[in-house]
Amino acid sequence: MPKVQGKVKLCSCEKYSVYFKSVQGFGAHKLFDRYDAIDNVVNKRIDEKYRHFLAQPIVEGDSITWFSKPYNETPQQLSKLQDNERAKYEQIKNDTLAHYRSIVSQLKQEGKNSEAECLGNAIKFVNDDFVYCFDNKTVLGIWGMQLRENVREPLGIAMKNLFPPKKKDIVPADDNPTVDTPDMPDTPDMLDTPDMPDMPDISDTPVNPFTVHFNAGGNGNLNGASELLKHDGETITAGEIPEIKANEGYEFIGWDRNPNNYIVTGDTEFTAQYRKVPPIVIPPSKLPWWKRFWLWFTGKGCLKWLLWLLLLLLLLLLLCWLLRGCAGDTAAPIPYPIDDKPWINDDPRTGNDGGIYDPGNPYNPVPTPPDYRDVLPPNQGVMPPFDTTRIIRKPDNPAIIGNRLNVLMENEDKSIMDLAKAFKAKYPDDKYKVVYYDDVVKRMQIELPEEERVQMKQEIPDKFAPEYELFVFDEALFEEGYTPNDPAFSDPDKSWYLKAINAPQAWEITKGRGDSASRRLTVAIVDNGFSLRHPELSSKIVMPYNVWLHSKEIFPQRVDHGTHVAGTALAMIDNGQGICGIAPECAFMPVQVANRQGLMTTTSILDGVLYALYQGADVINISLGTAFAGTLPDEVQRSLQDNHFKEEERLWNEVMKISNRHKAIIVMASGNDNMLAGVDPMNRPKNFIIVSAVDKNNQEYHKAGFSNYGDYSTVSAPGVGIYSTVGNNGYAVMDGTSMAAPIVTGAIALMKSLNEDLTTEQIICILQTTGKPADGKIGNLIQIDRALQKVQSGEFSDCDSRHDTVSTGDVQVLLNWNNYNDLDLAVIDPEGNSVWYRNKRSPSGGFLEIDMNVSPRDSRTPIENIFWQPGTAPNGVYEVYLWHYRQHEPNINDTPYKIMVKYGKKTKEFTGVIKHEDGQILVCRFTLGNKKRNNN
Repeated sequence: MPKVQGKVKLCSCEKYSVYFKSVQGFGAHKLFDRYDAIDNVVNKRIDEKYRHFLAQPIVEGDSITWFSKPYNETPQQLSKLQDNERAKYEQIKNDTLAHYRSIVSQLKQEGKNSEAECLGNAIKFVNDDFVYCFDNKTVLGIWGMQLRENVREPLGIAMKNLFPPKKKDIVPADDNPTVDTPDMPDTPDMLDTPDMPDMPDISDTPVNPFTVHFNAGGNGNLNGASELLKHDGETITAGEIPEIKANEGYEFIGWDRNPNNYIVTGDTEFTAQYRKVPPIVIPPSKLPWWKRFWLWFTGKGCLKWLLWLLLLLLLLLLLCWLLRGCAGDTAAPIPYPIDDKPWINDDPRTGNDGGIYDPGNPYNPVPTPPDYRDVLPPNQGVMPPFDTTRIIRKPDNPAIIGNRLNVLMENEDKSIMDLAKAFKAKYPDDKYKVVYYDDVVKRMQIELPEEERVQMKQEIPDKFAPEYELFVFDEALFEEGYTPNDPAFSDPDKSWYLKAINAPQAWEITKGRGDSASRRLTVAIVDNGFSLRHPELSSKIVMPYNVWLHSKEIFPQRVDHGTHVAGTALAMIDNGQGICGIAPECAFMPVQVANRQGLMTTTSILDGVLYALYQGADVINISLGTAFAGTLPDEVQRSLQDNHFKEEERLWNEVMKISNRHKAIIVMASGNDNMLAGVDPMNRPKNFIIVSAVDKNNQEYHKAGFSNYGDYSTVSAPGVGIYSTVGNNGYAVMDGTSMAAPIVTGAIALMKSLNEDLTTEQIICILQTTGKPADGKIGNLIQIDRALQKVQSGEFSDCDSRHDTVSTGDVQVLLNWNNYNDLDLAVIDPEGNSVWYRNKRSPSGGFLEIDMNVSPRDSRTPIENIFWQPGTAPNGVYEVYLWHYRQHEPNINDTPYKIMVKYGKKTKEFTGVIKHEDGQILVCRFTLGNKKRNNN
């Protein structure tokens, strides 16, 4: 039978192809044929106390012999242990597996997929019959394959134990005919097996193998192992003898004794022998000129030392020059101290230890608590890699990752980690995994079979109700919101857009530094990547972050979109090159959300935004959006905007709550699909500022052909022919709402530098009332100087009391109440269509125009309004329903309400009190007879 140097036989499996299935492979090889590669990973990455876990296989045809490190105690199968011993070794096994799995996850995050696959598949099948316990260790004797179901008792059939009991475990015979040998393997049929003659003689086996030591001495070094373990009578082969590399001036002449074919009978040592080699003197005349110069240069003398000193100074100067642009690689703190932020001590989402978005300390991952490591990844908030072959692209929907789903939990009083445990209890199969979680925004991401995605998306909320209130949505892919520049749009006047928004006049008021240089504003750019060495940006970088690497390592993408966006908002002024940004004296926080393949997902962008919020950014620019394939008809766009992607909409509303608390302003590019901006759920939160793009025209400003538009377009800015930074020292022209958004971001930074307490509502009001009308169903074109003048004057108190305008029509149902509890209104029309927050627009024309108080602190006087425009409401019976959706006021359950119903020429008012336990109540029914419309 085979032998392995320094290891002993543990077990064997003959005819493994007969008794085992799911034999793991790697490329064209079986996994155990790649043991050397796996062992290399184990020795590099696994903690030393766990490196022994995988037994070493020696394959001979259809048979495998498995070897282990030498042992002092007789190995026992975990499945045979009982009581305390079983519990002890079960825990050792679980700790070992948890460590291996954490290393597999780290390898995946580092992009070392082949190493992760090898190591992960090696521990994929763990059978307690094959786990051997001894010396407070566990060894997996057979791995990389799974026992077939029809093999009920593997010992003696599919596998055999090959280890002898150690001498200290053998009970000597006495006059008593009964000998108790509790540590002997339970193998009654092994005595008759033909392999028994190959077993070592128990009486002659040493307790430990002997040590053979090779001593290099003081004049050389070993190239190979310095020690061997050999049993009594074994010989040393030539391949086991290490090579000797003699030191300069010496020559290795052999060992004190010849180790080749030496028969080992005990511990022994071999010492290397040397002889001194006299130096070879080459006549100076035969040396080449460059060698003679080198010998002179390295010899003695004051002049030579002076030359060395000058050379060292030159090297230092060269190094400083090469590193001149590396300032952006450091994680400088934000210039407005994070501890001075008003929300820092009262945001419950950060927790006592700062949570995964620990303000001022963002780079250390938060480890998963031990009680949850069996169902959750090793660290909280660390982005999981994904398989690009799983991307699904369909018309009318953004591109998604087919084997992933996101779960958002509405229960703020519950732990997402407990939900993960509940999820694994209901979905225990290994094909369902929680690969990401965040206990701050209460979300997790699950990996599942692609063919089950649609079904599970529907079933999960009901399966966990009523204990958990869950919203499930896809992991969408995002794209940079820009249009590659067409040379026909090029214009020599690269600063046209600065004049269009009156930026030069605005800089006479402020450039973004504010009253104190130590407390100036920070602008976060959340984008695909950045060239941080660009001289327009390198000196103003603070707290850089890469969400995929969970570190400050930032790099540019093939299309340097992020650098262009950052330069548009923040490039330096008066530095004698390029062009200046809108807010040139503000700090720059770069947040990279694309991986090395340039791919961005819902989770990566959300993590980037949350990072910026919790690291103290004052304004956050997001020039990214979901990608829709093809051109969508108007009616499809309207339906998508009003009635779809509601789960994603709730997610971004959660982000809006955090930004409100932090007094941070979020600016979004509306998108470049020439469709309704509200189709993208990221554009729907009422306190996000959505920016459309205008074309290049010095007289009239029209919507750029690519720009999204509609009710959700807050304001507009130039988006064609925008000249800005790219690469380490370059500039380029780009088009897109991506370029318009940072112009608005810069403008808002200038406004907040004058008054840092400005709210989003005030900023929107100021920008809209001071802007110029733009053609094409988009928001007004910003005029920065006029906006800053209004901030300076303080004459914007009317912006604090902005009210939504209530529309009327053939039918109008208006709800009012007076506290923070969340009520919801619904109307069912004569055709059976429901108009409510999950279906804002019905085929009959009904529209939920105002849906307020979806969260605490939104308004003390909330309203909701549903109406049909004149001439559109169908005749027949209408039903009005009300329900108490959520109790936000802990001490208020009784919520008084007033509902005004107008239909035809009649107006009725209904008042009452609703409690949370009432659920849904029918308020009234009424009948409309509309002669303007012929209803069949």
